[in-house]
Amino acid sequence: MKHPDSNANRHRYRGFSLVEIMIALLITGVLLTGISQIFIGTKRSYRIQDSVARMHANGRYALQTVMTDLRRAGYFGGLPGTHQITDNTAGGIRNLRSVASDDGSCNSINWVRMLTHPVFGTDDHRLGYDCLPHEPVHTGDILVTRYAAPWIIGGNHTAADHMTKHPDHLYLRTSLTNGRLFAGKNEAANPVNGNTRTAELVAHAYFIRNRYATVATDCPGNRQIPTLYRMSQVNGKLVAQEVARGIEQFQVQYGIDTDNDNRVDRYVDAIAATDPRWQQLVAVRVWLLARAECPETQYDNTHQYLMGNTSVRPASTDQDGDGRIDGDVDGDGNDDYRRRLYLNTVALRNH
Repeated sequence: MKHPDSNANRHRYRGFSLVEIMIALLITGVLLTGISQIFIGTKRSYRIQDSVARMHANGRYALQTVMTDLRRAGYFGGLPGTHQITDNTAGGIRNLRSVASDDGSCNSINWVRMLTHPVFGTDDHRLGYDCLPHEPVHTGDILVTRYAAPWIIGGNHTAADHMTKHPDHLYLRTSLTNGRLFAGKNEAANPVNGNTRTAELVAHAYFIRNRYATVATDCPGNRQIPTLYRMSQVNGKLVAQEVARGIEQFQVQYGIDTDNDNRVDRYVDAIAATDPRWQQLVAVRVWLLARAECPETQYDNTHQYLMGNTSVRPASTDQDGDGRIDGDVDGDGNDDYRRRLYLNTVALRNH
């Protein structure tokens, strides 16, 4: 005898048909595809925003660092000029010039003490600057600043202790009427009458060189990143210090005051070290072109960047002569890096 509800139970507990399973799988696939596309798009957007944020931060920091140095350039402890400073460094002479001058070699610490050129530069070349790294760098000016550090080395014990640790570092001790330039190991032999301040002598040479990308940048391949460096003295030696990554181009022009009214009459590119117009500087204009560390395969840079006497157009740049656009990583004939141009002009306070 059959149970009266057997047919109903069999209908109630039957499984999915093949058509229903196929439809369910299709809907699930569509949903997963949409979710994955959203995830990929969100991740790409995040990476772009992170890259752009780093580019902006590097560009702003680099510009601020250079501007701060220019504002300090020519400050020598409140003295109105370098003629009141006696140079007691090894081989030093009264007018603070030597063979290691801005129009010659800079491979020794003597280059730091060229106080007659508190601001100096070269235009797209490194002639005479053999202290800079020798690997080929094809872009950018060199900008030099010199000044007494605004931070004063504290009391006598602290100053002596600092100079003992840095015996070959150059220091400037000044009063309101005179000053002495000396190495740390000769501190005791260089007193100055009156109330004095003792500070490190700062000299920086800004330039661009390449550095290889690290794993942290998450860029494909072993890519080189253009980076702004500066040469500094470290206990009697010149050392290249990284300032900011992704600085691709660095251009400088100099505001000249020819009629002594303390106003810029015209801007010029870097001139010869012996040119008297270096003593007529009243302002400096700086351009920095910041570049993202990583390329974007779906981004084409067709912009043109005007920087003083230089024009940068990435979409047509082939500096290595290999027949390909330098920043073209996806083979579409266009540069794939985002960039941002920064420009600022600073008045020289102490020149």
